[in-house]
Amino acid sequence: MATKTFKKLAVSAAALAAFAGASVASAGTEVQIDVNALTATAAPGFSTSYTGDVVLSTNVNSMLAGMLIDGVGQSVTGTLSDFNGTINIVNGAVTGGGFSVEVLESDLVTMNTYSATIVAGSGTVGTQAGQGFTIDGLTFAGVFSSATFAGVDVSPWFAAQPLFGSFLQFAFSPNVAGVDIQSDIDIYATVPLPAGGAMAFVGLAGLAGVRRRSC
Repeated sequence: MATKTFKKLAVSAAALAAFAGASVASAGTEVQIDVNALTATAAPGFSTSYTGDVVLSTNVNSMLAGMLIDGVGQSVTGTLSDFNGTINIVNGAVTGGGFSVEVLESDLVTMNTYSATIVAGSGTVGTQAGQGFTIDGLTFAGVFSSATFAGVDVSPWFAAQPLFGSFLQFAFSPNVAGVDIQSDIDIYATVPLPAGGAMAFVGLAGLAGVRRRSC
């Protein structure tokens, strides 16, 4: 698959929250997409004060490990076909980027995708005991290409898009060249509900900072 390029966006979390207004609440139903064993590439010398991009892509071991809805595991029948992502970072702070997840459905013909853009200023590089670095952030403009994704019914999200959400990249342990071929990412999208206003969107930050159970 062709590699997608994600432009850096000058959008702050506060500005995006204000734009969301009263249309978004953190209490909405949440879908989680769990993708494992991606190749994550950064410049050598990655640290919590890193400046540069982290590029995510698939390798022969990459997989869609599962999907959850409100924390409940779903029956996944599709498989990971492609993953393209870029996380822009300045001095350890997430400044933008985006990603696209593509799955092959069980008919072995249909391809479906979920894509989203990362909110500038919404996350940071951190560490996790025994699993290397973490990178988290909020997302907006989330779009499913179909009401089904990997055999899971995502029609509530499909009908409500574009979606807000978050992501957590973890188990990122780059080698001296800045590469890790076993990095994992959890992606969350929330059905927006008409309650809570801008502060509710800001509350979505909690999704990015907490690792849900792995499928």
